Amino acid sequence: MLQSMRENMPLVMWILVGAFVATIIFSWGMGGFSNSGSGALDGVVGKVGNTEILYDRYNRAVQDKLVQLRGDKPDQEITEQQIKQARQQVWDDMVRFELMKSYQEKWGIITSDDEVAYAVRNNPPDYVVNSEAFKKEGRFDPALYQEFLKDPQQTQTIIAIEQSYRESIGNQKVIDRVIAPVFVAPDEVWDEFLATNRKFKGIVASFPTTGFTVDTTSVTQAEIEKYYNDHQADFKLEERRALSYVVLPLAVSEADSQRVNETVEDVLSMLKQGDSFEQLAEEYSEDPGSGKNGGSLGWFTRGRMVAEFDSTAFAAEIGQVVGPVMTRFGAHLIRVEDRSLNGEADSVLASHILVKYAVGPETESRVSQKAKDFADAATTNGFEAAAEQFQLKIEKTSLFPYSDAGSIPGIGAMKPVVDFAFNSPIGKVSYPQKARLKNQDSYAVFSVSEQAPAGINPLSNVESTIRSLLVRDKQKEMALQAAQQFRSRVSSAEMLVPVAQAESVKIDTTAQNSRRDFIRGIGQDEEIAKQLLSLSPGQLSPALANSRGGYVVAVLEIIEADSGSFAAQKAQLQQNLERTKQNRVYADWLKLANEDIGVVDNRYLYYTDF
Repeated sequence: MLQSMRENMPLVMWILVGAFVATIIFSWGMGGFSNSGSGALDGVVGKVGNTEILYDRYNRAVQDKLVQLRGDKPDQEITEQQIKQARQQVWDDMVRFELMKSYQEKWGIITSDDEVAYAVRNNPPDYVVNSEAFKKEGRFDPALYQEFLKDPQQTQTIIAIEQSYRESIGNQKVIDRVIAPVFVAPDEVWDEFLATNRKFKGIVASFPTTGFTVDTTSVTQAEIEKYYNDHQADFKLEERRALSYVVLPLAVSEADSQRVNETVEDVLSMLKQGDSFEQLAEEYSEDPGSGKNGGSLGWFTRGRMVAEFDSTAFAAEIGQVVGPVMTRFGAHLIRVEDRSLNGEADSVLASHILVKYAVGPETESRVSQKAKDFADAATTNGFEAAAEQFQLKIEKTSLFPYSDAGSIPGIGAMKPVVDFAFNSPIGKVSYPQKARLKNQDSYAVFSVSEQAPAGINPLSNVESTIRSLLVRDKQKEMALQAAQQFRSRVSSAEMLVPVAQAESVKIDTTAQNSRRDFIRGIGQDEEIAKQLLSLSPGQLSPALANSRGGYVVAVLEIIEADSGSFAAQKAQLQQNLERTKQNRVYADWLKLANEDIGVVDNRYLYYTDF
């Protein structure tokens, strides 16, 4: 076993080292980054401070990530979304890695050889612990790991492991310095326990805001202007950009349809020559679910499949291959294995080989080249002139702010395009981007068409919004006044229900609710819940209100928190609170660190389908 482990160890450990760096160094990884520049095709996909992230290094890491994904689920195809997620995860890891290096230098953080040696000997990472190479009888064997560390043939691999530990220890020191100020007081832990364990039950008389009508014209211009002036921070606008763009759809061509026909004919020919249906299904079927199972669809009832497939399967002779049957999915060759006819429960056991209608490489290459030609023409002659030359319709987005999610109105999430928009001057033309637009795979080319600086949204743009807010405020005030008047007529908690019934006021009985629960008749409102928890059983609340309405509540009981349960949960609660605070502090710091060191993301220049 040990000899086999030694023979495979360099490959195994390089994988482990890579995984260790990704999972241990960045175990605190949170947050995003800001982009502050653009680049050309010089082999640099981005920069962190003065450190360039080269395309070769980045792309190799992405491919390693995809190899890992394929290894985890060998029977499943890697989707485009998983590829994009892998690219983003690798990018985030590389950015954080370089940021950590920068701050180790900036803060003079040093990791000693003794620290590294101790970590290597005594703290093997999870990927080592879980590796079969270090297991005996199904469990991690420390002796095997220690023997590996003493093996002179593994010197280079161990040096690589030591370097990874040195980096991870230094990074953790940066993180420890960032989160060092975090402190959780004993009162905070107790309050957190009370938030979910001290409860009340009550009867709620409610006056919904929807029951009060306010004439919108009753809101005066003076009130609108006062609200606008008092809430300027609510109307701040970040810098915004707008884009012009053209879309070149990837549509199935005659050549693609011919490919489907030729493939089906080839499969039929091989079936006639006696080739196995199951083997041909595994090789040619483009249905990932059934293809790997020899085309088997199992038993299915009448009406479960699309109409063309269904009618053929229930009419075909058992054992014979029929088709091609054309559906919206493609061309099917169907073989019925068995059939059970029981009226409404009719069912069929069948297999199929599916050849999908899909855009082939030649069609994609042609559309991609046209998009590139358009981009070149637009750069030289202008966007509108090129659109006229290529007979393409120009579409435009509204102005939008920068977002880490990459949201573009009317398009969706395309972060590389957002990065391009905010890193480029007016008139700049993008490289072609492959994306799914209007429910169809396409190539698109963008141009920055408009820029609006940061500032305050003019009153004319938000006047209707403010009017609506003030109407809702008036409704809330009317609901509160109704609750106050009702409260004046209720002399005790016992009288709440009789008076409410006599006046046709809506009443609800709550469950046993903590202050963070949704309260029947009120909604989720921690402030109202706190007020109710401050009362004693048998007490009436004052009139209360939120955006849903006004309320008067008779408290029926208060369920005190169990101090014994608190003692059992205290340590975990404190740890959770500390972790939450640490994560928040770290995320805030990471955002500032991105701005401080400077991060440039040029990946959109290298990936048309990014």
